[in-house]
Amino acid sequence: MENGWKEAPIPGETPIDPSGLKIPGVTTRAQLNIVEAQSIRPVFVKYLAAKPNRRTAPFDMAWCESLHEEMFGDVWEWAGKIRNRDFNLGLPFHAIRENLANLLADLHSWSSFGMPLVDQATRLHYRAVLIHPFENGNGRWSRLLANIWLKRNRHAVIAWPEQVIGMESEIRFEYIAAIKKADGGDINPLLEIHLRHLERPESQT
Repeated sequence: MENGWKEAPIPGETPIDPSGLKIPGVTTRAQLNIVEAQSIRPVFVKYLAAKPNRRTAPFDMAWCESLHEEMFGDVWEWAGKIRNRDFNLGLPFHAIRENLANLLADLHSWSSFGMPLVDQATRLHYRAVLIHPFENGNGRWSRLLANIWLKRNRHAVIAWPEQVIGMESEIRFEYIAAIKKADGGDINPLLEIHLRHLERPESQT
């Protein structure tokens, strides 16, 4: 592979361009998974072990960008920056800001329509993935975004098996298939996955 990267993309993944890596010597997905997990872990603690509110998690454009930077800023130079090129996944880069703004406006209106919170989280997660605002890390950012929304609304979060979803596995194949179903207008398979991995009261922090 170019730029020293040794592995081809796995199904449903944006090809990894290592040119923006801040950490030298990372050339495999396993190594990348380790350093990214170390970068993300404090952000999970910050938002999911605590109780985010409208001040700490305002769900506006600036905060959504800063959340991605918090997650990946120790690893990637482009963390938190809206991409300026098109990939195999996501909307054209020139449509990102408008669609993300529309998503956030819709998110703040769903509760007034009586939409259940897990449905809100599922739609937030899906549409954020569909927009694909950043060079990479969009899936993990979208899933955390949805969980912070649940946590802010005092709801149990989704206990995603992140280490499994990030590599070729049966769960990942099901997850990607559910995303594709949502692309076709059927959100129910993705909603079912959210409900299946919903934390139970005894496991909540």
